[in-house]
Amino acid sequence: MQLKLSIFFTLAMSAAQFVLAQDTGCSDIYQQCGGSIETWSWTGPTCCINSADLTRELTCHYVNQQYSVCIPTGP
Repeated sequence: MQLKLSIFFTLAMSAAQFVLAQDTGCSDIYQQCGGSIETWSWTGPTCCINSADLTRELTCHYVNQQYSVCIPTGP
């Protein structure tokens, strides 16, 4: 029962983050914000949200050709 509850809350939090990102049109912290491969190209947000509750701004950081991620900027 505890495992089911844990899975439920994990999925609920993921869904909530997705909805928040969709509301602004930009990705939230540690979410994908770009990337492509030969047969696939990222069609989701290519910007990162910067809400007042974050202590640092987010930047879409290029990791490799297939993946870019929103990470906090600065020290």
